[in-house]
Amino acid sequence: MAEDEVSRNLKGMDELDFHGWNRADWHGAFARCHTDDVVVELSGQPTTRGLKEHIEAMEALVESNGGTPVQVASHPIMFGSGDWTCVVGEFEGGGRMVTIAKWRDGAIAEEHIWL
Repeated sequence: MAEDEVSRNLKGMDELDFHGWNRADWHGAFARCHTDDVVVELSGQPTTRGLKEHIEAMEALVESNGGTPVQVASHPIMFGSGDWTCVVGEFEGGGRMVTIAKWRDGAIAEEHIWL
């Protein structure tokens, strides 16, 4: 049963990065992958509280970098345990990020991102 939950949550990370982030689908796939009360930290610093604030911050980040999200090309490392997942995202053209997420009812409730 727990393995099914981990697999489902890892598929959710694919949905988040490859559809929500890469397509800047903030109010569709991106929103579906997060709880309304999501708490996000970036590089160990509290960044946003709540889905609305998280979307606004990501929109501003993308806009400040030319209006197009840096594309996540792959997830070469993905694993999890219970309601936690850890995913390494590789960007097109180089670079990586690590996302540790705590899931609740099929959506991310707590997200820790390192670039």
